[in-house]
Amino acid sequence: MPTPVDSAAETREILLAANAILSDDHYVYISGDHGSGWIDKDAIFVDLQRTRRLGQLLAQAVADTGAEIVCGPATGGLIVAQWTAVELGLPAVFAEHNSPRSRAELRGRFDLHRGYDQLVAGRRVLIVDDVINTGFSARQTVDAVRNCGGSVVAVGALVHRGNVTAAGLGVERYTYLLEHYIPAWPADQCPLCHQRRPINTRFAHGEDFLDEAAERAGPHFS
Repeated sequence: MPTPVDSAAETREILLAANAILSDDHYVYISGDHGSGWIDKDAIFVDLQRTRRLGQLLAQAVADTGAEIVCGPATGGLIVAQWTAVELGLPAVFAEHNSPRSRAELRGRFDLHRGYDQLVAGRRVLIVDDVINTGFSARQTVDAVRNCGGSVVAVGALVHRGNVTAAGLGVERYTYLLEHYIPAWPADQCPLCHQRRPINTRFAHGEDFLDEAAERAGPHFS
């Protein structure tokens, strides 16, 4: 079985081979925070051999949690949940966005639909995600599972960006394959905004952010 150091090195190699580590730009994250880097998960997930290997590594890292079912936030966490569950021999479900409750939200909160609320009720649930930054998606998925009567045994991720702890996720155990630190700032404190650096609309949630800003500003927005 690979050691944590071996798993981290192999995970980094996979990300670099897929050209998934992006830097020196202006990104908006699902939490609404801004930052200068991004992990392009889509570049990894199109290669099923790479995706499968990451699922194997994460499954090995969390095999001792005693989980009965795996759950991830859609869409990236959905993919990780399925591949990790295959390796663990467990069923997999996913959380997805509700409709936004206000114009301030880029997306609605994560919740369990499609009968998945009944599948997690009374079971030990492993929450997994692709890349965890502030923990926004993972934390909402933890809450969604608990609201349905599930017991969250741990959170696992392929990449940890250094901005949240297990306590911040509301769990006792947080396991990840690779730490790749990317700083993040609230939108009103973003130095890239102050420098008037254009927001990247190809990756992350920049397009949603600009669309929402235009809607708030009305027809005179530019």
